[in-house]
Amino acid sequence: MPARLRERLDRWWRERHPATDSLVLDHRNVYIVPSPAGWMLAATIAVLLVASINYQLNLGYLLTFLLAGSAAAGMHMTHGNLRGLRLLLSPPDPQFAGTHATLQIVLANDRQVTRHGIGLAVRDAPADVRWVWADVPGQGSAQVQVAFQPGRRGLHPVPALTAETRYPLGAFRVWAWWRPASRVLVYPSPEA
Repeated sequence: MPARLRERLDRWWRERHPATDSLVLDHRNVYIVPSPAGWMLAATIAVLLVASINYQLNLGYLLTFLLAGSAAAGMHMTHGNLRGLRLLLSPPDPQFAGTHATLQIVLANDRQVTRHGIGLAVRDAPADVRWVWADVPGQGSAQVQVAFQPGRRGLHPVPALTAETRYPLGAFRVWAWWRPASRVLVYPSPEA
């Protein structure tokens, strides 16, 4: 991606997502796309539809539209699993240089139903950094810890975080980006 386009997209993203230490996920900041399994499901439905049309199979139509309806209902449920969730960041503790800064994040659920498979991670983290997964009970909350390593000592902004779910079918990936406003203080590392 050209640097100029990347800069424009980053500026648009920063304007659309202001920095805040609490975020309510709603239809304006929750995004959805098919996962690789979802694309395979779409291809399977397309092949079933073509075969049903070609061979005039009524049971083929039934199976095709049953699968398509299940996928549409799964898409709605996946989006609803993340929408309405509140993310709250506790003020980060000061750290020493060379150590991981741990962020305490509370996931609050105001709905009656349990939200399964909610994942959090640092947005541009290396591939070896793992996601933190949690189930948020109905009318309750769950606390997760996400870690990142600041590059040097000083006052650092908390990096952008990604919240994601693929529950219940795994055919769709629903995610949201969050820019916390907090900063973490990194002290010089102590001498040995």
